[in-house]
Amino acid sequence: MSADVQSAWIAAGAAILVSVFSLATAVWTNVVSGKTQRAADATARSLADLTAKLSNENDAAKAKRDYEYKARKRLYRELYPLAFQLQEAALSARHRIMNLALAARGGWLAPGAKNWLTSPNPYYFTSIVHDLIAPLALYELMSRKLTLLDLTLDYDLRCQHFIARQAYEALRSDYNLSQAPYPLLAFGGGAGTYDPPEDRPKDLPPELDQRWGWRQGLYSGQIGQAVAIMLMTEGAKTRVMTFAEFAGALGGADLRTDDHPGGVAGSMKTVLGPMADLVHGFHPARRPITWRILMAQAACYRTLAVAKDGHPDPEALLNASRLAGAKDVTDFDWIGDGEESIPPALKGAVDFAAEQKDALAAGDQFIERAFKAFGAG
Repeated sequence: MSADVQSAWIAAGAAILVSVFSLATAVWTNVVSGKTQRAADATARSLADLTAKLSNENDAAKAKRDYEYKARKRLYRELYPLAFQLQEAALSARHRIMNLALAARGGWLAPGAKNWLTSPNPYYFTSIVHDLIAPLALYELMSRKLTLLDLTLDYDLRCQHFIARQAYEALRSDYNLSQAPYPLLAFGGGAGTYDPPEDRPKDLPPELDQRWGWRQGLYSGQIGQAVAIMLMTEGAKTRVMTFAEFAGALGGADLRTDDHPGGVAGSMKTVLGPMADLVHGFHPARRPITWRILMAQAACYRTLAVAKDGHPDPEALLNASRLAGAKDVTDFDWIGDGEESIPPALKGAVDFAAEQKDALAAGDQFIERAFKAFGAG
């Protein structure tokens, strides 16, 4: 083969190789370019998705913030005034309970002319009925508003509402508080259990029999009616009667008597009858379960007072709420030296010192069980 032909073949082969290489390079470039574009597209889509997700999350967070801001404003506007009133009413009720202990200790709940509950002037009796119902009425007002409010947004308000509910529950817990797990009661006179008749007898049983045979709490419906009669509506607002308004609505009617004056006063007497029966003839020695109810409520009201002073930690709040060992525990001592406090018909029938200690323990146990339920909820 001549040199010219050989050179031509070499040139042709080189050209073919160059063409093949160029083609391969072009194909590779297209492949790489395609992958790069797809990766870029995928990255763009991911960025778009992330942007959309972040935007949605920001919108959701903003919507949540807006909701919580408006809900909190509504919550504080509606409930904080009631919470303040509840704390004040709870303080008054607690002082009333202490005052009953003082009256028993001094012999002023004994039969006779010195008895504050049977005094010709019904003021003391009427004020006790009002002051024991008022915190429960404020709890009812708070509860009525909860359908439009989100109580989960504020721990303090949620806690106060829950504790107020326990005070409400205590008033209908006479059977529970007389049984385990609470300290057992020795009723005396051979009676082993709390067994009051369904209908209250017209006359009070003997003092020893009252300990087990007189209803010492109320049914839920009776509490609800007593609470409702304490509320008054002015325009669009409903509030709890002050004592002056309560006494004025009774118009001088005596809750202790059977007469029916008619009108508003008559309706109030009828509705408040079961509560009046609870207070009528009351003495911690005659009504040990009612006294336990009052100790449970006193523990609740102590909790509300402590919460007002700022105890956000549940355990710290519980520790500060206990009655036994508290600085003011002597204010709940209804026995004193026992000379004037224990009715003569009951002396020696029961170990009242042990019963008083158990009543304080029952109050503490009641609030402890309440806190456990609150934490579980």
